[in-house]
Amino acid sequence: MDELLALQAELAKVQEAPSVNKLSEPNVIELVRKLVDLGLVDVLFTTNGKEYLTPKQLQNEVEDEILTHGGRVNITELPPILNVDLTHIERVLDALLKKGRDGLQNVNGELITSYYLDSLAEEINSSLQGAGRLTLGDLAVQHNLTTEFMQNLVERRLGSLIDAKLSGGTLYTAAYVARHTARVRGAVSALARPVALTQLIKSHGFNEALFH
Repeated sequence: MDELLALQAELAKVQEAPSVNKLSEPNVIELVRKLVDLGLVDVLFTTNGKEYLTPKQLQNEVEDEILTHGGRVNITELPPILNVDLTHIERVLDALLKKGRDGLQNVNGELITSYYLDSLAEEINSSLQGAGRLTLGDLAVQHNLTTEFMQNLVERRLGSLIDAKLSGGTLYTAAYVARHTARVRGAVSALARPVALTQLIKSHGFNEALFH
């Protein structure tokens, strides 16, 4: 970083000199490239080759974009936004993922943070309270995630951000379970003779998953 600042200062000094000593833009770019090749400065060129930045600055910009996108962004969206080749971004991401700040993880080519997952859990809970029940499969499709990932997300937040019962791959609200239980009790109390559970479930259309 110190070398880069020194280089910028020297270039600025040259550019402020009389025009006979000034470097053209192509000359400056070529000079910086040679310094990079010699390992004297550690900078990355932008896609158009007219600007450069340090790996640390690129890391900061990647983190800013993740935050701007609410904690979830596809890696392929970053190169055109940052004007930097994907290979440079991937190297920066390796360092960020190792740090694990904000629970950052790469999920099928998307960068996802824990605060995004918490926000998603709150959204799921809000929808669930209105619907009564939601399947993990439907939620996974709706939010473009695998069912396995959605299940892991939900299980970790049950009882905290998600107020529900999870059974047979479906989320149920307490009110839904209570209504179901009341129906079952009513059906059982009306029985005149013993009946197999499977027959009771079939004849009354009960949700078998809530018996487990």
